[in-house]
Amino acid sequence: MFVGHYGPALAGPRFVKTVPVWAMCVAVQFLDYLWGAFVYFGIEHVRIEPGFTEVSPLDLYDMPWTHSLLMAVVWSIVLGFVWSLIARTQKRAGAIIIGLGVFSHWLLDLLVHVPDLALWPGGPKVGFGLWNNEPVALTLEFGVLAVGLLLYISATKAKGVFGKISPWIFGALLVGLYSISFFAPPPETAQQFGPMAIVLYTLVAVLAWLLCDRMREAR
Repeated sequence: MFVGHYGPALAGPRFVKTVPVWAMCVAVQFLDYLWGAFVYFGIEHVRIEPGFTEVSPLDLYDMPWTHSLLMAVVWSIVLGFVWSLIARTQKRAGAIIIGLGVFSHWLLDLLVHVPDLALWPGGPKVGFGLWNNEPVALTLEFGVLAVGLLLYISATKAKGVFGKISPWIFGALLVGLYSISFFAPPPETAQQFGPMAIVLYTLVAVLAWLLCDRMREAR
């Protein structure tokens, strides 16, 4: 799950107008930001196994502190609380939508991951395994993104001519980045996934700020 996570990010302004898309992009990938750091520092672990699933070569066998159900709830509360401290308006509503954005990551991962999502650190693992059915997994990815994009466009209006097409450009760039991942060789070591993930998610957040937040405003 990559582009699908950004469906909830784009839908966020539909419900809380003061939360920018870039912040929602950080929220929906917050668990993976942490995962990237934890993998790099050896707190969590991943193996590269070509053919492990039809969609992903990653064996995510050890990520209890970022992707267990319990910790997903904890991190959702933490980031929501942080947003409530820095937001100028709609602090409570913004904290809730940011927290829901964080938790949406776990729910979407539950659909596509094989059983590698622990209910709590050391607990039983769950996952519906749609990554083993590539057509269904990709339909889900792009379907969730499309719904989020349509909700965002319906909730905002362009500030200028470019703002009329900029959300579509953002969506196309997401699809492009996702497509590249199918053809690019994996890193030489599993540990390299950490910094790569953090850089990629930060790039997407910057693109969201440039193509969505700066180009459009709430209706």
